[in-house]
Amino acid sequence: MLEITMRISRQVRYALCGVFDLAYNGAGAPVRVQTIGERQRIPYRFLEQIFQRLRKAELVSGKRGPGGGYVLARPPEQISLRDVVEAIEGPIREWERETDQDWPESEYRPDFLWDDLADRMSTLLGGIAISDVCREAVRRSVVRELPTGLDYQI
Repeated sequence: MLEITMRISRQVRYALCGVFDLAYNGAGAPVRVQTIGERQRIPYRFLEQIFQRLRKAELVSGKRGPGGGYVLARPPEQISLRDVVEAIEGPIREWERETDQDWPESEYRPDFLWDDLADRMSTLLGGIAISDVCREAVRRSVVRELPTGLDYQI
């Protein structure tokens, strides 16, 4: 039986958790990276570097000063997992090409396979929006922090 293990970098995991947290807990209000880090158990300084990349990719925008923090730059329905992954790692189709230099060409090897896998991974990740992750989190009862000042009663 063929076993395939895909490793997702810690930076990508943290980026996905950070964007999810903004969508799930942010309610459209700015959220400080330190707050996200505390909720997600991610080192603040590392998360700040990741959010700089997300901002450069125009997935989040920042507001300085009191009451500042980050917000999603687009609705969560318009941010895919691929958007987040590529903001951190670069275009998926280029991942394998970086290591190709160390691997001599061979006409006996199915090199087309790597491009096919990259295409499928890109399609899969592109088809999952952050809003889909939030819906699944609600379904699975992931704890949600209600915005301050909200009074929720049953």
